[in-house]
Amino acid sequence: MNYLKHASSEKQVRSGLCQLGVTQSKPRPTNNRIAELELENEALRKQCAQLSSGTVVRPSRPHSETDRSVTAASTPRTPLPSSRVGGIGLSRNDSTSDLVRDASHPELPENDHRNTSLYHGPTSTVYDDTSANHIEQNRLGGQSNQEATRHFLFSQTARQRQLEPLNLAAGKLDFDDVDPEIGMHLLSIYWSRQLYTAQIIYRPVFMRDMACQGPYFSKLLLNAIFFVVSKHCPRLELRSDPNDPSTAGWKFRQRFTQLLRDCFDKSEITTLQALLIMSNALFSRCDERSLSWLYAGNAFNMFIDLGLHVLPAADSISAEELEIRKRVLWGAYLIDKIQCLFQGRPILLSHVNMKASMDFLDDYDELEPFQDISYMATKPQCAVPSLNVSLLTKLCELTTIVERIQREIYSESRESTSANRATVSEDIKSQLRIWRQSLPLQLDYLSAPTQAVLLPQSTCLLALFNVLVILVHRPLITGGQSGVINPATAHESVNACTAAANQIMQILHDYSQHFSLSTAPYMLSYATYISATIHARIVAQKGSNSSVFQSLVLCRSILTEHTRLYAAAGKASENLDKLISHLGISTEENDQAVETNQSLPRENLVMEASANFPGEMGLTERASEFSSSLMNLELSDLDLEAIAQGFQVDVESHAFWHSLGV
Repeated sequence: MNYLKHASSEKQVRSGLCQLGVTQSKPRPTNNRIAELELENEALRKQCAQLSSGTVVRPSRPHSETDRSVTAASTPRTPLPSSRVGGIGLSRNDSTSDLVRDASHPELPENDHRNTSLYHGPTSTVYDDTSANHIEQNRLGGQSNQEATRHFLFSQTARQRQLEPLNLAAGKLDFDDVDPEIGMHLLSIYWSRQLYTAQIIYRPVFMRDMACQGPYFSKLLLNAIFFVVSKHCPRLELRSDPNDPSTAGWKFRQRFTQLLRDCFDKSEITTLQALLIMSNALFSRCDERSLSWLYAGNAFNMFIDLGLHVLPAADSISAEELEIRKRVLWGAYLIDKIQCLFQGRPILLSHVNMKASMDFLDDYDELEPFQDISYMATKPQCAVPSLNVSLLTKLCELTTIVERIQREIYSESRESTSANRATVSEDIKSQLRIWRQSLPLQLDYLSAPTQAVLLPQSTCLLALFNVLVILVHRPLITGGQSGVINPATAHESVNACTAAANQIMQILHDYSQHFSLSTAPYMLSYATYISATIHARIVAQKGSNSSVFQSLVLCRSILTEHTRLYAAAGKASENLDKLISHLGISTEENDQAVETNQSLPRENLVMEASANFPGEMGLTERASEFSSSLMNLELSDLDLEAIAQGFQVDVESHAFWHSLGV
């Protein structure tokens, strides 16, 4: 009865409203819309306040560099607006609000939240459903806006690169008491060795904030960089013991440890960057696996704590800030996948939990001339582009496949049925084929030797691709946990693994023709080991007279040489020797021959053409010869059961994960 009275009353109210001319055609605004309007009103109030006080910032006239006379030491450590790429100093008349805000981005809040722990998902009790931070609308769409942003970032980066030497000459760069000349040399090495670790740092803002104590520079990050690259610098003053190259940069590690005590308990972008690149160095260079893993774990926790795995709407932050977050996001993702691959551990960052595109809009580094400052080029090289943006994009794509391999083939919780295993393997193999086909010709010198640019980073990319081919096919040879071997599938997988292993050898040979293998990135050392595990199984069946045997011996030599730079390579060499011994392969009588056949001293290790590679041919002819002869290894007469038993050694002892960790 009460319900009927209430309904009748509501009907009378609606009738009265209609008589007064009031309609209810428009629904109530949503919480998100109210939050948007509040932000717009706040921005308008601040603009009115600036107009009334006569302190409007004019975006059309940038500050003159000659007016900025205050040194970096006197500059407050406050976030810089995106248009301030100079970093050469601040005018005495600049107000605090000018430092924090920029007229070209009036929507930026007064308080900077870039390094504030604010991320909580919808399941949390502190999740604010009314906050505009959770609005997923992106009004800054369209190709024209994206192109405008691309040109803006390019111009800002170009301007900052011009200011780098000026800031250095003016003494404004903070090298933490390191000689500026040495410090700049170490930074140059770091920027030139970009594959995945350097990409997590956005160079323009790092170098800008280095000159004015901005938020994207810290002494902790600086010392991590110095330690990472010090092994590639021959200067004796960097060594704790001048006679021991392995002590290069130890003072930077000590300084890093000292600084870490003061910032380990606070999530900041520079801290997680420092932890990740130090984690990479501690594993490959020092073979300190546990500490490396713990550093990485804390960095990834900071990454999530800061909410960096979810990019905000493009119109909610500045173009520069968005580019920074993309670099940090994908840089952290790459380091996670590569480190987990190297160490054979479960991945920590999942792609399904990330919201980010791989469209990097600052492409200044794409055509930046490649610097072979630490690669010890074996022959003069003309100017070639670095192609860093293309390399970064394709590496990001490839590491999403790495994640699938780790989760669906090698994780403890994977499906073990043969049907599911075959389906997953075929799907991943298809992904790898599509990735290789989509690889720009300028990055794939094996497919297009006349159009490609042979870079150390591109060879690492191709080597990683072949490593993944091997990792996908290996379980199909052994039959997995079921132990049931399908002869046709096993034979196909043996061929695929052998072809990939030989292509890695081709890459190593071509690399040696342009750069010194003794200074090669650790990625090539890792690929060398994975390739050698395949060669060893084939040699065990074909004998030491086969061409594969020379490849195995060369792999051992390369790993031995890499031990001088990477302690992890020494562990890989030990594991390889154990495998060779288990398979009953003798290499002692051939070691001396390999030593004498090197045309250069060991410190300039270069593989000879006598190692089954037609060295007198050009890249095109050698690639053709590779595909027609090296991959044709007469595998039809192999004992597949024996080959499977050779691989089964890893399965039975649960050592495959550890073998990946070299």
